[in-house]
This record gives sequence, C-alpha cells and structure tokens, in this order.
Amino acid sequence: MSDKTSNLLDKFDGDVKSYVTAPEKKQRKLKSIYADQLICLLALMGVSWWQSGTRAFIICLLSVVTCILSDMIFCRMTGKTYNPKDLSTLAAGLCIGLMMPASVNYWIVAFGALLSMGIKHIFGGKDNYIFNPTCAAIAFLIICFPNEMLFYPARGVQPEIFGTPASSLVQGVESYLMKIGTAPAVSFNDMLIGNYVGPLGTTHFLILAVCGVCLLARRSMSGFVTVFGLGSYFALTALFPVYTSIGDTIMLELVGGYLLFGFVFLASDPQTVPKTVPARIVYGLIIGVIGCLFRHFGKVEGSFIFILLIANAVSLHLDAVCAAAASGIKRAASYMFRNMGRFERLRDDAAQGVPKQNLSDTMEIIVPLTNYNMPPIDGKVTKVKRRSTNALSRYIDNLKIKMKKDKVVREAKGQDYMTAMRKMQKKPKDKSSKTASAKKNTSHPIKQPANKSQQKNNKQGTKG
Repeated sequence: MSDKTSNLLDKFDGDVKSYVTAPEKKQRKLKSIYADQLICLLALMGVSWWQSGTRAFIICLLSVVTCILSDMIFCRMTGKTYNPKDLSTLAAGLCIGLMMPASVNYWIVAFGALLSMGIKHIFGGKDNYIFNPTCAAIAFLIICFPNEMLFYPARGVQPEIFGTPASSLVQGVESYLMKIGTAPAVSFNDMLIGNYVGPLGTTHFLILAVCGVCLLARRSMSGFVTVFGLGSYFALTALFPVYTSIGDTIMLELVGGYLLFGFVFLASDPQTVPKTVPARIVYGLIIGVIGCLFRHFGKVEGSFIFILLIANAVSLHLDAVCAAAASGIKRAASYMFRNMGRFERLRDDAAQGVPKQNLSDTMEIIVPLTNYNMPPIDGKVTKVKRRSTNALSRYIDNLKIKMKKDKVVREAKGQDYMTAMRKMQKKPKDKSSKTASAKKNTSHPIKQPANKSQQKNNKQGTKG
C-alpha cells in the first residue's frame, strides 16, 4: 500500500479517516527551472563574448565566482549547509554579469554579486526571499554608480581587458527615447542580432525571443505573467507613443533597457511569482502598466528593475486578494441573477391587476435547510473537519458500512444459533416416561434383610 493511501479498510468507527485519492498536479522542480535558465544564459554569454570581446566573458565569470564564494561564506555565517547543487546561485551570477555594460569596472561586478547574495541570505535563503536578489543588486548599482551602469561602449567597439577610456562611452537606446524623444538609426537586422548599444545580454532580441519560447515550452517561465505584462505595456505604448511611428516605438522600447531580458529571466522567478492563475495575471498587469508609466512619464532609466521590485513587494498578498475578490464577484453575480428583473415583474403585475399574494395562516412555509452551527448547552463548539468527497471515497465509505452490516448480521446469526442450542439442551422429556418414573418413585418396596436368619424370622412372624 502506498504512502498516500493509509488504512482504507480500517475497522468501521463512524469517522472516515483522511486519505489522498487523486495524484497532485506535476510541477517543475526548482532545479530543473534554473537548469533551463542556465542553458539560455550560457547561450547569451557566448554571443556577448563573440560580440564584445574577452572582457564580457571575464565579467560573467567574475560574477559567477563571486556569487558562489559569497554564498558559501553567508551559509557559514548563518549556520547553514552550502548546497553545491543549488543552481539559483549560478543563474543569479550570470544574470548580474549579462546586465552589466562591457566597460564596467571589475570591482563593481564583484560588489554587485556580493550584494545579491547578501540580500538573498538576509531574508533567510533561496526559499524565503521576498525581493529578487539580482534586481535589488542592479537597482542599488544604478542608483550609486549611474555613470558606470548606464553608459556603454560604442557600437562595434570591443573594450580592452584592463581599462576603458571614458571618451568612447555613449548612452543607450532607452536614454535616447526618454530624454531626447528619438533614437539612433538602427536597422531591423541589427536589432535582431543585437548590434546596437546596450548591456551585454539584453540587446540580442532574436536570442532572447528564442529563449523565451523555449522556457515557455518547458514551463520554466510563467506564460500569464509574460503575455499580460507585455500586452498591457504594448497597449499603453500604442496609446502614448514616444517616437513618431508606433511600430518603431514598440520595437525600440522592447529592445532598449532591461525589458525583454527581465520578462524572460527575472519576472517569472519561482520564488517571487504568485501561485494562482488570477494572481499571476494581476502580477503581469502591474508590471506592464507601472512599467509604461515609469518609462513614459517618470523618465527613469533602467525602470524595469524598480518596477519588478514594486511588484515583488505586493506579490505575497496577490493570491489572497484575488481569492477574496473572486468570492465577492461570485456572490454579487448570484445576487444579481436571483433578483434581476424583480422590480419590473412586480410593476407589470401591478399594471395588469394581479393581486399581490399575501401569506395566510394556513399556508405552508418552506424554509431552506440551513446549518446554523449552534453551540451546545455547555458553550463548547466542536469543529468538524470537512473533507471533499469523490467517487472513490464514497465507494470506500459504502464498503465500510457494508462490512459493518455483515459483521452485525453474522453476530446476530451466531447469537440465534447459541440460543437455540441452549433451548434444545433444556428440552423436557416425554409424558409417558415422566408418569412411569413418577409411579416408580411413589411405590414403597419391602426392604429385604441382608442376613438369612432375619429372613427366616420374618417368614415365621408372618405366619403366626
């Protein structure tokens, strides 16, 4: 018998014990999700290495090594055991490296990786953090080091391994859209292959799109968050375009900044994304709507990182809020369905002269069955744990009842058999034998003496 099924044929005691009858929905393990992300991130790192030179590879490698070492140190400080199979640390390190410019100083990369692991362990580890550690670290670096984080090497320039002249740094596409209202001339083919100014791993539109499709097919990324987030963002962008053409505006905003990279790798983090479908839809709408407002009206560069942190702050309560809202909508719809057109019907009846039906003393009042759950006299309320029933549980309950009935019948039959045997043992004899035994008992035979001399004297005495 499996672990999920326990004591299905116990003795019937009136209470049915809890058991699992249906298998739970198969969900992806965190290790598999992060493994899929790592494969996509490695593909982006390879393309960045080919396009930006060896410095891009050193930045990603330094970020990953710093994340691993800092994770080990923080596990030691908090009394936890470091798990080398935890792939979330590697994914966070690659994300931080790919969100950096190719010209960033190495110490900023190491500091960002160290900060992300510190934020992760402040909240209790990988299963307990509220804010995405990568987003929190990048947001801190953008605020503290804007010149290092928001300026990039010119297109086609591969920076040297050690040191980059500040004169060759330019602003990205996102900065042009927000501050100038225009964008540098970038062809559609250059957009597809990522041949324009921006962070290391966020400019490769075609590879990011393929990675997103693969992660959706593998169920390693939430489709509801991505579809509703990007859909709401594009809808508001079409209403409030920054550029002259709506199509060019949508394309440039999609490839500029961290928008597409964030939706593919950060927005669907299994630790921060809500659990239910309605909550994920609301989560995606929050990211899309607030993201468009921040970029168009707030003029905040790298705004997607800050928006995702705001969404992480409310994602903890979205499941409960959506469940309460669904319950309220259901009750309101039920009330409207029952009372829709009631006033019109009464008005039409009054216009037609239909008398209003009054309740008389002899009419029967049918009260619906209501469980008032009134407490007993002693004031103690006993909570009954209810369980959902299905076909298998009903069959098991009926089987237990049948077994109990069969047991009662067998006991009754056994008692009848024993009673009949006792009556047969106590049955009286026939009347003829009873009368013969009675006559035999009533006769008084003469007691014969034991000695012959006494017999002789008795004979003589009888003669005389």
